[in-house]
Amino acid sequence: MRLLFILFSFAVVCTSFAQKFAGVLIQNGKKYYQHTVSEGNTLFGLQQMYGCPVEEILNVNQGIERGLSEGQLIQIPVMEKTLFHNVEKKETLFSIARLYYVSVDSLIAHNAGVETGIKTGQTLKVQNATPRIQIDLPAVSIEQSQRSVPSPSDSVREKFKVSFHDSIVTHVVLKNETIYMLSKRFMVPVEELMNFNKLKNTTLSPGQLLQIRVKKENVNAVAVRAVPDPIVTPKDSLPTFQKKDFYTIGLFLPFNLDSTATLNKGLSSAAWEYYMGVKLALDSLAKSGLKADFYVYDYQSKNESIDQQLGKPEMKKMDLIYAPFQPKEAGRVADWAKANQVRTVFPVSVPDEFLKGNKFAFALTPSVESMSTNLANYIYQKHTDQQIILIKSEKQEDQRFYDSFLTAFRKLPLKDSRPRVIEVTWNDYRKFEKLNQGIFYVFLSTEKEKIISLLSYSSDKKNIEVFGLREWVDLKEVNSDLKKKFTFCYSSPTYFSLSENTLKPFHKKIRSKYGSDLTKMNCLGFDATMNICSQFLLSKKSPTGQISKYDFKQVGVGNGFQNTASFILKFQDFESIRLE
Repeated sequence: MRLLFILFSFAVVCTSFAQKFAGVLIQNGKKYYQHTVSEGNTLFGLQQMYGCPVEEILNVNQGIERGLSEGQLIQIPVMEKTLFHNVEKKETLFSIARLYYVSVDSLIAHNAGVETGIKTGQTLKVQNATPRIQIDLPAVSIEQSQRSVPSPSDSVREKFKVSFHDSIVTHVVLKNETIYMLSKRFMVPVEELMNFNKLKNTTLSPGQLLQIRVKKENVNAVAVRAVPDPIVTPKDSLPTFQKKDFYTIGLFLPFNLDSTATLNKGLSSAAWEYYMGVKLALDSLAKSGLKADFYVYDYQSKNESIDQQLGKPEMKKMDLIYAPFQPKEAGRVADWAKANQVRTVFPVSVPDEFLKGNKFAFALTPSVESMSTNLANYIYQKHTDQQIILIKSEKQEDQRFYDSFLTAFRKLPLKDSRPRVIEVTWNDYRKFEKLNQGIFYVFLSTEKEKIISLLSYSSDKKNIEVFGLREWVDLKEVNSDLKKKFTFCYSSPTYFSLSENTLKPFHKKIRSKYGSDLTKMNCLGFDATMNICSQFLLSKKSPTGQISKYDFKQVGVGNGFQNTASFILKFQDFESIRLE
C-alpha cells in the first residue's frame, strides 16, 4: 500500500555539542517518531524514552513482540503534550511552530499578543506539542544500570531495573479480518487465540473483542541504552512574602450596596455569605498571631469605580489582594496587581491568561487539566481488572477534557493489572458490553442527550462504572426524582456536604456568630482566607480547608500558580459522596 507522508529530518541544536533528536513522520494525520533500534534497546526502554505505552508501540509495529533487531526501523506514536517554550535569540513563531510540529495559528491562539512579535526570554504555551526526544545519549551496561550506588561518571542519571511480563492486548475485530490474519499480525498461533478466547470456531464478526496474549521479549545480558532524563521545565518556587509585623490585605466583593436598580440578589447574597466565612478565618488568624489591616471593596458600587478603589492610599502598601468573582473585574484588578507586583488570589475559575507572566498570581480553583489528571490517577490506582473505554465527544469544547485525561493516563507507569485505554466513538461504545470483565466508561462531555443516554444504559448493569464531569450533577434530568437513579463518578474542586462530621464544628460557629445555617460560600470564604494567609503570611501550611484542598504548582517559568488538588466524588441516590 502506498503511504503518503511527510518525513522531517533530525533536528540539530548546537549548544556546547551537537545533539540529535528523533525524526518525526506524519502519516494519515498521525505523528510517529522514527527510531532505529540500537544494541540493547528494549520495549520497556523505548517506552521510557518516548513516553509511549508499550501496547501503543506494539499496535503499529507488527512482529516486534518477539524481540527487537539491531538496525530495525520502528515507529513510535507521538504522545502530544502542552509545553512551555522560552524564546531564544533569532527564533520566530514559524521556527518554533516547526520545532514542535504545530501551526503558527495555534501559537497565536494560545499566546495573546504574539501576532505582533515575540521577544527573547518570553515564555510561550505550546498546545498539542510534539516533545523533542534526544537519541544520542551514551550506552551503559546492565550492571551499571542496576547499581544501588552510582559511580561518579553516571551519578547524574537515575537508574532503573528492567523487568518483562506477558501483556494482554484487547483487539476489536475489523471488517474482513480473519483469525489467521490476527495470528500472523500478533505472532500468536491460531489454536492459542481460540483457546484463550474460548472460541468454538474460526469465524469472527466485526466489533468482536479478542484478548491476545503478547509474549514477553527474549532478553539476554547485553548493553542497555540509558533512558534519557525527562525534559524538565525549570520552575520558580512558591514566592515568599517579606516578613512584616503588620500586613495590608484587600478583598473585592460584589455587595452592590448603593444601587437597588441593578441589584443582583443572588450575587449579593453570595458575597455576604463569602464574607461571613472570611470574618471567621480572620478571627482564627488573629489568634494565631496575624496582625493586619483588612480593607473590603464593593466593586459593584455605582458611586466608586474599581479604578478609583485601586487608586486609594492604602493600595501603595498592599501585600495581598483577593480579586473579584467576575472575569472582567478580576482582570482589571489582576493587571494592576501585576504592574505593582502585589500577590493576587483568584477565588473562582479564571482564564489561563490571568496567570501568564505573573508569578504573583494564585488561582484557587483547579484547572480542567488538573481535574482530568486526578480522575485518571484515581482510576489507575483503584481498578483491578476493569477495561477503560474512553468515549470521544463530538463537541469541540470537550476536547480539552478528553486530551487531558488521555495524556495523564498514558504518562502513568505500566503495571501488570493495568489495561490500556481504548478510544471509541459514541456509536461504538456499546460493543464492549460483551466483555466479561468490569468496564470503566469515561465520557468527559457536556452533550446532555448523550449523557442521559449513557447513564440510562449503564444504570442496570452491575459490571459498568461511569466517569463524567461535575457539570452533570446540575442537569435537572440527573438531579431530580426520576424512575431511574443515576450513578457516576467525577472530579470536583470542592466537597460540600452538611452530613460530613468534619463540617459540624464549623456549622456550629456559623450558627453561633450569625444565626444562620452553613452554606458553601461560607466555607469557600473561610478556606481561601485561612489557607493563603496561613501559608504565606504565617508560614503555616494548610493543605486542607473545610471543603477544599490545596496543592499549588506553577504553570510555567515566570507564570502564576494553580491549585491542582481536587476531590473524587460519586453521585448516587441524588447526593455526592467522597471516594478517597
